[in-house]
Order: sequence, then C-alpha cells, then structure tokens
Amino acid sequence: MEFDSTGLKIIKISHADTVIGYNDNQKNYQSLIGSVIIEHDGFTMTCDSAHYYFNNNSIETYGNVNISKANGTSAHADFIKYNGNNNTTYMQGNVQIIDGENTLNTEELTYNIKTKIGKYYHSGTIQTKEATISSEEGSYNGYSQQTYFKKNVFVTDPEYTIESKELTYNIKTKVVKILDESTIITNNNTIKSKSGTYDSKSGQAIFNTRTSIENEDQIIVGNKINFNEKTGNATAIGKVEITDIKNNSKLFANKVDYNKKTGNGKATDNIIIEKENGKNTLYAQEAIFNKIVGYIRITGKVVIIDTEQKSILKANMVEMNENSNFFIASQNPKLITVNEKDSLFMRADTMMNIRKRDLPKLKWVNANPQKNEKPIWVYNLLYADSTFRNIEGEEDQNTIIGNHHVKIFSDSLQAICDSIVYLQSDSMFKLFKTPVVWSKNQQGNADTMYLKTANNQLQEINFIGNSFLISLTGYEGYYEQIGGNYINAYFNKDDLYKVHVNQNAESIYYGKDDDGKFSGLNKSESSEIVILFKEGNEIKRISFIEDPKQVFIPIDKITNDNKYLSQFHLLNDKKPKSKFEILEN
Repeated sequence: MEFDSTGLKIIKISHADTVIGYNDNQKNYQSLIGSVIIEHDGFTMTCDSAHYYFNNNSIETYGNVNISKANGTSAHADFIKYNGNNNTTYMQGNVQIIDGENTLNTEELTYNIKTKIGKYYHSGTIQTKEATISSEEGSYNGYSQQTYFKKNVFVTDPEYTIESKELTYNIKTKVVKILDESTIITNNNTIKSKSGTYDSKSGQAIFNTRTSIENEDQIIVGNKINFNEKTGNATAIGKVEITDIKNNSKLFANKVDYNKKTGNGKATDNIIIEKENGKNTLYAQEAIFNKIVGYIRITGKVVIIDTEQKSILKANMVEMNENSNFFIASQNPKLITVNEKDSLFMRADTMMNIRKRDLPKLKWVNANPQKNEKPIWVYNLLYADSTFRNIEGEEDQNTIIGNHHVKIFSDSLQAICDSIVYLQSDSMFKLFKTPVVWSKNQQGNADTMYLKTANNQLQEINFIGNSFLISLTGYEGYYEQIGGNYINAYFNKDDLYKVHVNQNAESIYYGKDDDGKFSGLNKSESSEIVILFKEGNEIKRISFIEDPKQVFIPIDKITNDNKYLSQFHLLNDKKPKSKFEILEN
C-alpha cells in the first residue's frame, strides 16, 4: 500500500494491457485499456478501461466494472467514478451492490466503499433474504443494515406487504418505521398510517398519527394505536372508532384496549355505540366487553336511544349480549317512551330487554362452576352464542321486564307495581304483584293488571284477581266504586267509557236528582255488571247480569260504614306525582 505526502492511500494500478499518459493544461491522467485491475484500501476493482487521475487520486472506470472486498461485499456497474481520498463512488448503468444476503439494484448510485453507505435518486430495489423493497429514492447502510426509502415505496415480505410514500427499514431487526402515508397488508390486517413503527419479528406495531386497522371482523381507527399481531393486544387512543362488521355496530371512545385472541376489551371516556345504522345508540363512560361471546358491561350515565321504538333507557350500569340482543339495566334504570303529546316514564330496580321468542329460554346459570368456589349467578342470555343471532330480515319483538319498585308516569296515566312486562310491539304493559293504576279521576288495583295503549294513550285495562276501581265524584269523601274478580275497563282518548265486571261483581254509585245533586247511594251486587259512562265519567247506564241485588241508601242515611265497599283503599300517597320523581336518582 502506497501513501502520498499527506498520508492518503494512493490508488494502485495492478494491471492494464495498455497505458497511455495524457498531460495537458486541463487534465493529467492515464488511460488504461484492457483487463484493468485496480487496488485500493482493501478492495479490488476490475473493468474494461479506465482514466486514472493520479493528481487527485481518483479514477473513472468503464465497461463491466466490478468491485470486490475481502469481506464479501461486491459491486457492479457500467461506469464507476471513484475518489481514493474519501472512498466514495458514483455508479451508473446496471448498478448492483451485493453485501452478504442483501442486493441493491439501481441505475445510478453514490456509494462509500468504506462506510458501505449508498444512495440512489432514480429508482432502486433492495433484495434481502426475505424482503424486496423498491422506491424512487433510497439509501442503504451495509453496517447498520438501516435503509431509507422515499416516493412509491413497495415492500414485499412473506408476512406482509407495504405501499408507502416514505419509510425506513432495518434489514437486521426487520423493523419498519413509517414516515408518511403508508398501507401495510399482513395476513390478518390492513393498516393505514402516516407515522409509526412495525416490527414483523415481534408483531409489535406503534402508530403515532391517526391510523386505521382493518380485518374481516372490524375496522379500528384512532389517533394513536399500539398493537401486537402475535399476542393480539391492541390499544387505541384519541377519537377511537371501531366498526364491528359482523354485528353491524360502531363504537366511539377516547381509549380502547382490546385483545383479539381472547376477545376481551375495555373502552373508556365518552363512549358511543351505534347499532343497525343508528337505529340504536348507546352513550356511557366505560364499557367492558368480550367480542367472542358478545358480552358487554356498560357503566357511568348510560343512555340507550332506540329510534325505532321511540324509547330512551337511562341507567348507571347495563349488561348486554350482542348475539341475543338481551340486556339487563341496574342501578337506577329508567325507561322513557317518547311521544309528542304524552311521553311515558318508567323506573324499577332492574330492567331487562329480551326478545319474545327468548322468554322460554331465560334462566339463571352459574358463571363460576369451579369446585368449592362461591357460585356467581347470571342470566344465561348474557352469554348467548352466535346461534342466537337474528336471521336477516327477521323482526325482533322486544319485551321490557322491570322488577321491584316499579313506577310509571305520564300525563294521562300513573302506576306502581312490584314487577312489569312491557311488550313494545303490542304497546301492552303487564303489571304483577299488587299493581295500582291512576288515570285522570280513577284509581284501580288488582292482583295482576294488563294495560293496553296506543301512542301512549290508554285503550284498555284488564284487572285480574281481587279487582277494584275507584272514581272521584267531585265531592270529598264520596267515591264511586266497582269490585269483582275480573274487571275490563275501556278508554277513548284516556276517558273511561265502559266497564265490564265479571264474577262477584259489586258496585257503589250515587244517584242524582233533577238538580244534579246527590240523592243517595246505590249499592249493588251481581254475577256481572256492565257500566257505560258519558263524558265527565258520569254513569250513563248500568246493567246487572244474573242474580242482581241492589240497596238504595238516601243521602241523609249515608255513613262511613255504608259508603265504602270492603276493598276500598285510597293509595294517593303512592301515586307518582311527576316525571321528575321517575328520573331522579
């Protein structure tokens, strides 16, 4: 190895068939022709011909130029210009760099033989053992194995493909760093992002700008997404949107954690869940879910809006299943059935929604069947599998069931009971366990009660067992009363117009004189009684069927002992006074 006076290594010409020297005012060089061999700083260069500029220690080589180093690195081009002072080359025409298992192909390249750093600006391709990367611009570092690509970047790997505007790729670690708009397609996902890293070895991906991840089941979008394809763990932060393709639903939140393998997930902060293209919308603060079994537990100021049924459900906690559409609301649940003229408000300790066809299937099951472990009893429909899904085009007939301390309020109707079944499709309420209902100036109670409505207006009430109906007369302490085993009351625009009493029928109503003043009390008994009312709930006609018995008591003979039937009991203290009584916590 020869050095000049400054200590720089001088290019050595080992062989040339012909050497011609040129010395003029512009250039001093040697023209080397035929089987040229050049050596410098640990590498050998061969070519068909060359111009050697010995004054500045550089050389231009032409035709079948090849460079080889002892460490296995080699290069090939039609033309190479080499500077021996800084080991840099400019290569042109069919350029190829072979560095171990990595090959770079391009038409034009700057390359430092010593640092093994190369850059191209007019399209190039790098082929590694597993991946092929092409771009319009790029750079390669043979020591760090770090590469950079820009403009029309394409990465092909057995495990994924990438189309990008700009990225870096480390051949050794297989870590991709996204620097601009990119699409990553793996076996399971299609990822679109502008910034982030993807490690195909570990499966870890971290994206720092708004990113979408799409697979056959769902689409996840967030301002930041961190996920691992191998473990299935994923975290999305900032205006998160998850579209569930299979269940036709969307989830919006500020943060979502999810594991695709286990199906477990958690969404927090400003949650919105839309189902069936907005027919049902849910609002909450936190949701814990399992996508495999379809279970969701929602907490924190939960609101569920059903535009089809025109209803709003509010609660502090709701558990539901996406397969069966079953849910149970607890912690102050309230149901509002919206109507422009008269909305209906209902509350209970718990409320559940169940399809009519699933009613026979509902039962308690132990969610903790481990031996010697305390059982955890839950409704089986919360963990219903995919066999419970609706058939396309099949209509749901939903039923709302409320249990314990049930209260109902609307302008035209108020009621209380221990439990209630509300058939939304039929607008029918079934009240159980000592129900009481109030409508305008009537109070009714029985063992069981069916209320039929239309547009939140009362149409019919069926009183079943120990039935009793009280009507105000306009005079304090005087009430018209009807009792029997069964009473059917019929309404028109919330006004009572007919009552049919069946079995053990009895009644008290007041007769009036020509001046409209009470003349006395009629107390009657019969197997059946049919009463027709005129406007203002005054009796128009009364008919007694089978074995009627009747007693008339003059007004001056009426006492507290004879003006009440045995079942009479005013319950105004239990009557819901306003919608605010229903809505308060």
